[in-house]
Amino acid sequence: MTRESEIRLSPGHGLHLTDMDMWLDSRRPKPWAFVSHAHSDHVARHQKILCSPITAHLLQKRYRISHERICIQDFHERRMRGKFRVTLLPAGHIAGSTMLHVEDSDTGASLLYTGDYKLRPSRSIESACLMPADTLIMESTFGLPRYVLPPSTDIEHQIGAFVKTSLADGATPVLFGYSLGKAQEIAAILDAQNLPHCQTAGVAAMTDACRQMGMNLPAPEIWRGEMPTGYALIAAPQLARQRDYARIPHARSAMLTGWALNPGARFRYRCDAAIPLSDHADFPDLLRTAEWVKPRRILTVHGSTREFAASLRSLNFNAWSHHGGDQLELFSDFL
Repeated sequence: MTRESEIRLSPGHGLHLTDMDMWLDSRRPKPWAFVSHAHSDHVARHQKILCSPITAHLLQKRYRISHERICIQDFHERRMRGKFRVTLLPAGHIAGSTMLHVEDSDTGASLLYTGDYKLRPSRSIESACLMPADTLIMESTFGLPRYVLPPSTDIEHQIGAFVKTSLADGATPVLFGYSLGKAQEIAAILDAQNLPHCQTAGVAAMTDACRQMGMNLPAPEIWRGEMPTGYALIAAPQLARQRDYARIPHARSAMLTGWALNPGARFRYRCDAAIPLSDHADFPDLLRTAEWVKPRRILTVHGSTREFAASLRSLNFNAWSHHGGDQLELFSDFL
């Protein structure tokens, strides 16, 4: 990596740091790759993987990736890999999620790759941490100005109110969220409000895996087909398509997702409610990230890449989508 840029793109296959020969969240197996977190769209069976301790544990539990393939590095620890100083930083997305900061010890050039992240605090995981960098590679899932999430306290109030109202009406509240990450945050929110809950077996397995790594989460009660009186159920969204869902008495469902900000989200997800609990940065936090890191160039990946890059350019950042299509003659600086 030099100050002129040494980031080579392989469209659809992730990002490649050429001088380090390291791939970033590649979805195809590579000899050497950084895996930011244990969601399936960021994982492949690489020969060697750099990740955080919690991600390493989840990769072994969830995907049976052998520990011999995994190189573990703690948050905030700085290690020299050749001439590059590598630091892993909490990303605030899910348990173990990590940003990658790389600095060339010869030239001083630096790069920060966010992976999936959020800046808002979480009840279940460590908060995100940023570092200044010359080049910023950032996700832009919610890279449109309309994606502004309510304060966390408001979202937690919505969740609690949904559960309490459902129970008062004689219904069983079912809260849908991804089994790894979102489900554990839901559990922590309910626990903080003293609202009893149980989890499907798949969700409970991920909660147990996180607890094994020392995370402060309530021990899961596993749903085995019968709902205890006065309990909510935390489940992955696919439960709604399974036969077991019909066994839940008077089920009343809520989808917990940042996409709840979209009009008609409740109808799209075929749920009784849609609550905007997200583990991604919203538009204001994406802008704050760029302002804090103060990069000389920005590359947007995932989501509304072109639109968000245009928003950044309107604020005088040198920003371009990794898909291209905005201004290719300027984007070529990244190739």
